[in-house]
Formats: sequence, structure tokens, C-alpha cells
Amino acid sequence: MTNFENTRNVLVAVDVQNDFIDGSLAVTEGDQVVQPLNDAAAAVREAGGDVAFTRDWHPATTPHFADYGGIWPIHCVAETDGAAFHPDLEVTEGDVIINKGMEQTDGYSGWEGVADDGQTLETMIEPRTREEKVRVFIGGLATDYCVKATALDIAERFKDDERVQLYLIHNAIRAVGLAPTDEEKALAAMEEARVQAVSSDDARAMIERTIQ
Repeated sequence: MTNFENTRNVLVAVDVQNDFIDGSLAVTEGDQVVQPLNDAAAAVREAGGDVAFTRDWHPATTPHFADYGGIWPIHCVAETDGAAFHPDLEVTEGDVIINKGMEQTDGYSGWEGVADDGQTLETMIEPRTREEKVRVFIGGLATDYCVKATALDIAERFKDDERVQLYLIHNAIRAVGLAPTDEEKALAAMEEARVQAVSSDDARAMIERTIQ
């Protein structure tokens, strides 16, 4: 039986923003990630863990956008309705909001982002003692871009730290799918990086068994 003593849970919910759900860069079934992420976040909070929400927070002019040389329509410009979190996403006081894509870059990975108070995914995930184990659960939008980039960066940073384990909530992600194989390749890359796929039900059961 797995020993969950001295284990801290971290949820990383990636870019659950209006423009990716029903806006300028809407992902098919993007709204379907909201409820499983809400459920996981509630369980993590109840178990005394940490919840992070990443968001694209782009400037109005950036080479990320097609109008300025990129491949994407204008989306998630800072302080606009499109950049706001989906109204059904439950963000509570104490959760950490991490902004990314604020410079003249694509900013796919939440690893590059920073909260207003200076927190990053690295500072949130880093085990706080030699004995502490950290389980990181990842979901959001989109599988083949920001979710993949965020998961792979976390996996690379902690690949030699056995205290940190990564889990992809497979029913809390959706892909853009510019090419037919993009989603499949993204999932394979995360699996190769030892990010384990679990359902939201399994994730919640694991979190609820945590012993502080």
C-alpha cells in the first residue's frame, strides 16, 4: 500500500480562460475541463495542498499573434474579458495565479510564469523538507501546447528528485489539434517524461488519502 504520509498535493490548472473555451482560440470541448479541475482543486485545498492557475497574459502587440508574425489569432490580452478565467472555474482566496506570455514570446509553459507576489511553479512544487513528498496534478488547455510545455518543464526540473511525482488528469485536458497527430504526440511526450495519466476520480481518491 502506498504511503502518503508527509505528502503535499499541488494542482496546476493551465489556461482555463475564456478565449480558449468560447473565444478567439476556442478549443473543442474546452469547457469540459472545468468541472474535473474544480473537483481536484477542492480536494487539494481540503488536504492542505496548493492550487495554481496559470493564464496567458499577453501584451496587445506580440510576435505570438498572427498579425505580428505568429500563428495564433489575438487572444488572452491582459486585462480583457478573453483573458479572464472561465466563469465556472472556482478560484478561491489563497490560490496562486501565475501569469505567462507577458513578454514578446509564445509563453506556452507555466514554468516561465510568475505570480504577482513572485511565486512560481518551481517555488510551489519544490519539496520543503528532505522528507516531504510532492504530488503534482496537471490539467487544462491545451493538451498539445501549454499543458504539454508546462508538464515537460516540471518533469525536466524534477526528473532526478524522487520526492516529486507528476500526474496528468486525462479527462481534464483538451487539445487544439492543428495537425491530426498533435494530441497523440503530446500525450506520448508526457508519458515518456514519466508523467502518469490518471482520471479525476483517481486523482481525488489519492488526494483524499493524504496524511499531513
